[in-house]
Amino acid sequence: MMREHISFDTIARHYRDIHDKNIHWSGASSSDYAKLKIQILARYEINETKEVLDLGCGDGLSAFYMKQFFPSWKLTGVDLSAESIAVAKERGIADAQFFHADGLDLPFQPQRFDLIFMAGVLHHVLPQQRAQFLSEACRVLRSSGTIYIFEHNPYHPFTQYAVHTCVFDKGVQLLSAKAAKRLLRDTGWQIDICKYLIFFPRYRVLQPLIRMESFFGAIPLGGQYFIRAYPRDSSVHCFPN
Repeated sequence: MMREHISFDTIARHYRDIHDKNIHWSGASSSDYAKLKIQILARYEINETKEVLDLGCGDGLSAFYMKQFFPSWKLTGVDLSAESIAVAKERGIADAQFFHADGLDLPFQPQRFDLIFMAGVLHHVLPQQRAQFLSEACRVLRSSGTIYIFEHNPYHPFTQYAVHTCVFDKGVQLLSAKAAKRLLRDTGWQIDICKYLIFFPRYRVLQPLIRMESFFGAIPLGGQYFIRAYPRDSSVHCFPN
C-alpha cells in the first residue's frame, strides 16, 4: 500500500517526536493536528453506535481522540506498518481493535463499516494504486456509510516545505483536492463536502483568526483539505450542513 512502509516500522515509536520537530515553526504539535481533525469530524458526526474504520491508522492517536469525542463508536484501525499497529494497541483504547493489513486487500466482509476515516494516508499510496485503494474502501463501507479524507494541499507553500523536509514523507506525491475528487468519482464515490483548513499558524496571538477559519473553507489556500463522500449507488444520505 505505501511507498516507504518499512521506514514507518523503524520510526513508529518516535513518529510524534519526529513530526513535532518537523512542524515546530507552525505553533502546534503533531498531537494538536491529530486532535483538530477529530474536532472537525465532530462538526458533522454525533456520538451514536457506529462501526468505524481508521484506514491507515498509524500509531492510533486519531483513534484515541475519536474515543474521547465519540465514546459509543466501535473502532477498527488498519495499517501496513506492524510496529505502528503495536504502538496503537498499547494505547489500550476501549472498543478498539487494530490490524496489520494492506489497504489494497482489507480483511473485512463487504459493507462492514458505517464510517471510514483517512488522515494523511492517500499521499503515501502509490499513484497507480490509489484507485484500487479507494475501491477497496468503498467495498467495505455500507451503502449508507460515509468516508472522510484529510490530505495536504500541495499548493500551500508551508505544506510543501513541511513535506519536503520530513523524513517519512520523502518521495511522496501530493494530490490536490481537485485530483482527489476526480479519483473518488472514478472509484464509485459521490462528493458531498470539500473544504480547506489550517490557514494560519497556531500561535495564541492569531487565535481570533484561527476561530474564523471555518468560514474560509471554500478558499483553496489552507494547508490541508478534507473531503466527505459516500458510495455513489446510495440514495439514503441526507446530511445536515
